Amino acid sequence: MDRFKALRGVAQFALLGGTFDPVHNGHLETARQILHRTGVNKVVFLPSGTPPHKSFFHVTDGEQRLRMVELAVEGEEGLAVSDLEVHRAGMTYTVDTVEELHRELGDGVQFHFVLGADALFYLSSWKNYERLLELCSMIAVTRPGYDTSRLKAAIGRLKEKYHSRIRFLEIPPVNISSSEIRQKVKRGESIQGLVPKAVEEYIAKTGLYQAGD
Repeated sequence: MDRFKALRGVAQFALLGGTFDPVHNGHLETARQILHRTGVNKVVFLPSGTPPHKSFFHVTDGEQRLRMVELAVEGEEGLAVSDLEVHRAGMTYTVDTVEELHRELGDGVQFHFVLGADALFYLSSWKNYERLLELCSMIAVTRPGYDTSRLKAAIGRLKEKYHSRIRFLEIPPVNISSSEIRQKVKRGESIQGLVPKAVEEYIAKTGLYQAGD
């Protein structure tokens, strides 16, 4: 089985990482905005395996989170999902994933890694962040009203020091959070309209996030 089949022949794509516990309509809207406003051919959801920044918190089984994203993007033109991090043993680091993609797909493919704008200020704490900046460009996602002066200054410093390719993209906010959804399920409240219908049905069928989980 070719785990990279969906990405072969794609000239440039954006990687949208996260725990997606669960994936929700806000994630999907972010992906659509990136797809239609940045010129990438595809946005690839990248559910994390064991994320180092959440190692002290409970995260739902990777296969279940992966399945929910698969259901969410089904039928969505230009959106896809990768299982690279879910199936990697140990802690999952972005630079390892990007290295693997480069080995498999070749240097002709353009990668764009999506991250929240605030993460740029802590990028130096990431594993081999210099190598990551060398291997792929970045799209820093912001919300309307965000103070972009500080962000532009940070981008300028990274570009000057590492010759990095970073742009920021302002995306209208969608007031949904995964933690809110988990709490609603635990309280027995409806999550209709917060997640795709297929994801809502999956959560109900499997009993995810119910009291006691």
